[in-house]
Amino acid sequence: MALAVKRSISEISTLPEPATIVPQITTHRLYKRIRRNACKSSGTLTSILSYVNMLEDASSNDALQILLKITDSMHFDESEFPDAIRKLVEHFQREPESAVRVKILSLFADLATETGIDGQQLIDEVIKLLKVEQSAKVISQGLIVLEKIGKSFTPSVAYINQMVFFAKVKLFSPSHNVQRHAILLLGVFVLVSDAEKESLELIGKYTDSPDARVRAQAFRSMLTLGERGVQLPPSLYPRACASLTDDYECVRREALNMVFELGVRHPEEMIKVQDSEQEVRLIDDAFGKVCSAICDLSMNIRTLAAELLGGMTMVSDEFLHQTLDKKLMSNMRKKRSLHERSAAHFASGEWSSGKKWADDAPKEVISADSVSLMASGACGALVQGLEDEFLEVRTASVNSMCKLALKNPLFAVTSLDFLVDMFNDEIEEVRLRAIYSLTAISRHIILREDQLETMLSSLEDYSVEVREGLHLMLGACKVSTKACLTLVVQKVLDVLLKYPEDRLSTFGCMQRVGQKHPEICMSITPQLLLDHPFFDSAERDVEDPAYVCVLIMLFNAAQHLPAMLSLFPETTIKHYAYLRDTMPNFVPRLAVGGDTKELNLIGSTGSRQFLETLLSNIQRAYSAPQARQALLKAAQDDLDRLAEIDPAFSGTANFTSVFFGAQLQMEQLQLAATGHSIKAPIKECLLQLIKKCLMLQNLFSNLTIDDQLLVKQMCLRASALNLVLIVKDRSQSALGPCQLLLHIASDASSFLQENTPLIADTFTSAILTKLASVGDPKPGRVYREILPIVQTAAPVVIPQINTNIKMCKARIIEPTENSYSAENVIKVTAGLIAAVPFVAELENLQQSQRQDLRLKVKYPDQNVHIIVPRKRDLKKVMTEQGESESQWRLRTKVLLSHGVWTEASTVEITICLSVKPNNELELCKPVKVHFAPKPVKRGL
Repeated sequence: MALAVKRSISEISTLPEPATIVPQITTHRLYKRIRRNACKSSGTLTSILSYVNMLEDASSNDALQILLKITDSMHFDESEFPDAIRKLVEHFQREPESAVRVKILSLFADLATETGIDGQQLIDEVIKLLKVEQSAKVISQGLIVLEKIGKSFTPSVAYINQMVFFAKVKLFSPSHNVQRHAILLLGVFVLVSDAEKESLELIGKYTDSPDARVRAQAFRSMLTLGERGVQLPPSLYPRACASLTDDYECVRREALNMVFELGVRHPEEMIKVQDSEQEVRLIDDAFGKVCSAICDLSMNIRTLAAELLGGMTMVSDEFLHQTLDKKLMSNMRKKRSLHERSAAHFASGEWSSGKKWADDAPKEVISADSVSLMASGACGALVQGLEDEFLEVRTASVNSMCKLALKNPLFAVTSLDFLVDMFNDEIEEVRLRAIYSLTAISRHIILREDQLETMLSSLEDYSVEVREGLHLMLGACKVSTKACLTLVVQKVLDVLLKYPEDRLSTFGCMQRVGQKHPEICMSITPQLLLDHPFFDSAERDVEDPAYVCVLIMLFNAAQHLPAMLSLFPETTIKHYAYLRDTMPNFVPRLAVGGDTKELNLIGSTGSRQFLETLLSNIQRAYSAPQARQALLKAAQDDLDRLAEIDPAFSGTANFTSVFFGAQLQMEQLQLAATGHSIKAPIKECLLQLIKKCLMLQNLFSNLTIDDQLLVKQMCLRASALNLVLIVKDRSQSALGPCQLLLHIASDASSFLQENTPLIADTFTSAILTKLASVGDPKPGRVYREILPIVQTAAPVVIPQINTNIKMCKARIIEPTENSYSAENVIKVTAGLIAAVPFVAELENLQQSQRQDLRLKVKYPDQNVHIIVPRKRDLKKVMTEQGESESQWRLRTKVLLSHGVWTEASTVEITICLSVKPNNELELCKPVKVHFAPKPVKRGL
């Protein structure tokens, strides 16, 4: 089934060239007119007054329906806003139904957030209406509206003080909803200087409110003030601790966040232990309080407590280690001298009667709760989190244990056994978190044989992600003995026989194992190579994956210990040359068999110098069109080759190459616009130009604002050429291209307005001015206005060198053309479905592009199916340092189905980005698999 997802048209964009902006219309009005014309061309601009006038004679129910229609439209003429607001205020004052008044206030907030209405006027009107309002429901909604309006723009200090004063007045309302939203408004808008003086204390008083929602909001607003830069004093700590035992979950949650925040902000502050004169650090006491929350009845509180523990890295070692032991450690008890104990016993007036043996013996402790520095319920908090029945709590506990272990090597060693035990958890997500956590702390630990046995038993897990995670972990950790390394190698090779699809992951694991254990690898080299000291051994098959794994490990170990080379037999040296050529990513360069010098390209010197020379030659040929076009064609080939040989410079080279290709197509089409004939079909050239513009927009990241302007200007030229050529052709409607041009011009004008230092080139300035002067943006009128500008347009300015540009691209790992060759055909009954495993790695994919990822399947009859992969099939690649920032892995199944074929034929599968309907940008070359739908076998 072919699926396509529509996107909003933010089609195309461009960069600068020193030029003059036509001074007929001011910049602000110019941009505003272009946006209004773009709305007119789509027919979406409506009159808000036509709706508001209907409210005069409407009943309450009808008024509510009219207000709902206004909310659904939200595309209005901004010049009508003042009159519309005045009439809405008048209707509010005479409306008896509170629900309608609430909706009017809500409409004010929607207008502020979605249109360009004056927010200060709305603030004045809302506060004026609420001052005489009696309904608590309406006042509560008004406070919410004030918050939304204030966030929609940057209000002045006078308006901020006006909103804060009004909120303080409403704090004394008997309604808990009004109090809650007044506290919320104070937390968001009160000035930092005022908050530290009085507002913080005022909000703090409401933590004792009889209503739980008000208490929770008071803590939440104080945390908001802390995020805004207000200094939260340690005096709030007792108040937060007292609320940890509140009956309501929402209060306990916010109080727990407050305890954590105060502990992190004031770690060295000394406070007294409850019922004692002894003092402890605030961070230690807060850590104990958070640990106690692990035993809370609510799963959400337990999860939050487990997450917060990971952020308290400044806690003392004795408190930290107590989280792994459910019994109270001796160093966590408060001890009294013998004299103090005897004095207390004497003061109690109790004497031994002699009837009970040793009843007068000195006692060290009486009650664990009254004599310990940490509550007994908080002991073993992380262990309790790891044993919790809910996977959310267990996952959060594993993550926190990892964060704490990264900061404390001794705790990392102590927590190792607990993390290893989590490898046997019933939930795959928890197992993966434990594996990744152990990978992250691998630099602090050395694995023992008993721990390895538990880890290696998980290698046979059905989940490929768990197996790959274990490969990553084994490659990151160090083992202690020769027997441990032998155990790892044997188990990895046994699992490889069971799961041959893990070949690449296993190669990477053995590569890292060899790099980290060169000495141990040297001691077991003869054993692994089956090399007899007196007799020649049979030559091993170099295509055997198990043998390749062994060689990869030994070659990487030999890189750090060259003495190992003397232990390799002659056949192994020959196999090294073969593997070095076929697997350069896994096999390092060694000092065997010839020249060992390696050519290194340094992007900051050689590649950059080459690109600078290339651009300067093109710039010098700016006034010679034929010479410039020849240079651009040659530069494309050179840049494509540069991208292949220098990966660090590939993004910049690919961006420049695509830009030059778009410029060549544009110059060809510009000749066609002036009446000259060109060799290539115009439609084909237009499609190629639009595709390259879409590539510039969607496949490249880390562009500077100059690069973005250059792209927007290029796209504006392309859309203008598109409209001119389609109108000249007269074979299809020009309404769509005209709307596209207006939207692109609107996008470019908004970009220039947001970045005022940028200056558009002469073409962009002229086009924007012409479009702003068009009253009725019909295709014929727009065509006549822009035709002279398009025909006389100067060449585009070449881009500056930006070495930070990254290009989104993909690499298909599975299937390969060898795995489904002519000898290994996918056979299926016609009409049924064959599921082909598909694995691909993507580089520099933006988070916002995840939903645009597609799989494209092209059959021999030219039918194309676009498949939307599931979101859970796309995950970030894990490394020893954690999740990769720019690399993703897609693991899914491609479903193939077709009618009867007489013989097997190839089906092309590739991965692409859907940037607009019926426009997919391929991220890699398609892989071809042989597919043969067979006719249904009829029974006798």
